Amino acid sequence: MPANPTIIYTKTDEAPALATYSFLPIIQAFTKHSGIAVETRDISLAARILSAFSDLLPAEQRVADNLAELGALTLKPEANIIKLPNISASVPQLVEAITELQAHGYQLPNFPATAATDAQKDARARYAKVLGSAVNPVLRE
Repeated sequence: MPANPTIIYTKTDEAPALATYSFLPIIQAFTKHSGIAVETRDISLAARILSAFSDLLPAEQRVADNLAELGALTLKPEANIIKLPNISASVPQLVEAITELQAHGYQLPNFPATAATDAQKDARARYAKVLGSAVNPVLRE
């Protein structure tokens, strides 16, 4: 066991966020005096979209690929991850999330229904990685 054990707690989307934010204080209360750190990682649909396009965003808008980090962590014996339910993003949910992020000033490409240009093909391939149940296969290594 590592000298400073850590629990990674995932932040999720919408209705599951209620469970996320109501259970986290309970975990923090139980671990407060135990020497176990509790950290959070955002794996919401919005965070997954932003991390997929971080290289195109200004530095202040970049988001780490928390899902990839957690995937690598699952391969280590000291991994201790609490993952609550999250949405399996459909295309309409993805498009709505992109629109909302764009409204908040993120310069993201639209989701291309068809991909004719290289830029559209690139955007479609990146968005494909956040669709569906992108989280569970990574964390079930």
